[in-house]
Amino acid sequence: MTPDGQTLVSGSEDSTIKLWDLTTGQLKNTLTGHQGAIRALAIAPDGETLVSGSSDNTIRIWHLPTEQLQDILTAHANYVLALAISTDGQTLVSGSSDGTIKLWNIPTRQMRDTLTEHRGSVWALAISDDRKTLVSGGEDRAIRIWRTR
Repeated sequence: MTPDGQTLVSGSEDSTIKLWDLTTGQLKNTLTGHQGAIRALAIAPDGETLVSGSSDNTIRIWHLPTEQLQDILTAHANYVLALAISTDGQTLVSGSSDGTIKLWNIPTRQMRDTLTEHRGSVWALAISDDRKTLVSGGEDRAIRIWRTR
C-alpha cells in the first residue's frame, strides 16, 4: 500500500502488477513487463517508487505517479523473492532463491554489496529505521542480522 493509503499494489502469477484505488475498490491500472510471476513488491516511503521482483530473476523500478518503468536490475542468478527499501528511499535490498542478498543504491541503480551467508532462498528482508541493521530470513531456517555500511 502507498504511504497515503490510497493505492494498493498487488503482484500476480500472470506477471502483472495491479494498482487498486482503495477509496473505490476499483482497478486503476495494470503494469506489465516482467516475464515471470511477481514474487515481491516494495514501495518507497515517499510513495513515488515501486520496486518489483520476479521469477524472471529481475528487479524492476517503477515511477508510481506516472506508472512508468524506470529501470531493470539484473544481478540475481535466480528468482527475486524479497525486497525492502530504506526509510530514506536511498537503499534497496533484494533477496533471491540463489541465496544472495544484494544492496543497491536506488538513485544510481548501482549494486553496493552482495551478502552470501544464507544456504537456500532468502524469503524476508527488513531494514532498521536508522539504516544500520538489515535482518534476513530464509529457507535455511536462519534469521540473520547484518550491520550495513
